[in-house]
Amino acid sequence: MIVKVHVRAGGPADEVDLDTLTPKARAFAEAVSMSSGHRPLGVLCDTGRLKGDGPHFRTLRGHTAAADAEAADPELRFISNLAPIPRHSDTTAEEWLEYNARQMPYTSWPIAGARSRIEPLTERVPSAEAAREDRCLTRDQSLRYLADRGAPIGPGAWVPLQKAGNVPPPHHFAVGGRMPLWHVDDLSAYAQRPRERWPISRVADHLGYSGASATGSARKQLHRWDLVPEGREPERGGESLYAADQVQIMQAARPGQGRRTDLAR
Repeated sequence: MIVKVHVRAGGPADEVDLDTLTPKARAFAEAVSMSSGHRPLGVLCDTGRLKGDGPHFRTLRGHTAAADAEAADPELRFISNLAPIPRHSDTTAEEWLEYNARQMPYTSWPIAGARSRIEPLTERVPSAEAAREDRCLTRDQSLRYLADRGAPIGPGAWVPLQKAGNVPPPHHFAVGGRMPLWHVDDLSAYAQRPRERWPISRVADHLGYSGASATGSARKQLHRWDLVPEGREPERGGESLYAADQVQIMQAARPGQGRRTDLAR
């Protein structure tokens, strides 16, 4: 199904094939199309609570009202990224829709409809229910999701851990394969995986450091790998704890002694 969406500043509406979008982006495109190009755009999310005989909608507004929305509810902060595509930008409407749809708060309410400043619209978008079931996250959202569940990973460690099969692979790809997305169920299973947590002294021993500076050297190496602690030992002065499986994977991929990685470049 083809819809027209006004997402390009100062330009005509873009024609978008809804069948090429993920469910969340499809609902978002329908909401943008319903707004008839009026600014500021208001995207309606369903809180799940009833108000009278109908659903209770919460309005998220972009542009000048973004700061007010963020101040009223921190969960609305991502809507501040909702800005039109510059007229001469290489960004496609599909990329813009996918990106902004993923910025909607995944922990609160699904996209349900749209409201423009000139003509309020309160009916649901056709893809509202499908968007509710779309629980996939971008890489940055996945990192925040894991950190909130006690399994933080630094951005620099994400790719090597994924290549080693430690972190889950993407559930699927959007924007023609250019936007990997991870499902929250896979991320939750990863955060709950059985694993040892090593104190920094044991990490230092595993990495081959010894002497008075062993733990300091280990911390520097972990920082280079962007491995972050998952907590601390409970006693006073307890050491930072790191996921042992992540340390072992990064150490196994470490260039051997005497290897000239600079010559490889």
